[in-house]
Amino acid sequence: MEVILMQFFSALVGALVVYIFGVRKSSIDVRNAFFQKQLSEFYSPIAGYRKRIQSKSEIREKVSSVAQEAWKEAVAKRNPAWETKDEREKEFEPYGKIIEYDNAQLREELIPLYREILRIFTEKYWLADEDTREYYESFSEFIEIWERYLSEALPSNVLIKLHHSEEELHGFYEHVERKLSHLQHAIVSPSFWKVWL
Repeated sequence: MEVILMQFFSALVGALVVYIFGVRKSSIDVRNAFFQKQLSEFYSPIAGYRKRIQSKSEIREKVSSVAQEAWKEAVAKRNPAWETKDEREKEFEPYGKIIEYDNAQLREELIPLYREILRIFTEKYWLADEDTREYYESFSEFIEIWERYLSEALPSNVLIKLHHSEEELHGFYEHVERKLSHLQHAIVSPSFWKVWL
């Protein structure tokens, strides 16, 4: 009888240990799958679009700065008494094209990238950590103000008074980069794949 009880008790303990480890492994697998989903469907795409915007913006600022210097040099060399209005306009034309290009790029490339970030943020909101969700309203507002301005439903002076600037989003961008790094580290970490009791 005692042997039967010991065998029963051993089987019960064994089953309990297997059950506990199975439940633990299952919960870890679910957590890890969620981390991977957050990384691949939320944080990584947002960070990628942001980097694309940043790259285009930095090139725009670089070209604008050099063009401004070149324009000042050209103006300093000119003798206004010797030139006609047509000559001045012809000289300014390539510089005006820079402004036209920048405006077209804002409408056709940058704003659509911002929209895509907002779409991901909206559709994949459930993948965002709670501290990330705090940025949703300010990001949405940033885009809405641009949309109004580009639709000519917001005068320039109102845009200026709103102090509308991408600098408002730097906290969000830094936060997304930190989350991305954290998730990448968590996934490649050996403990990510271990099952602990």
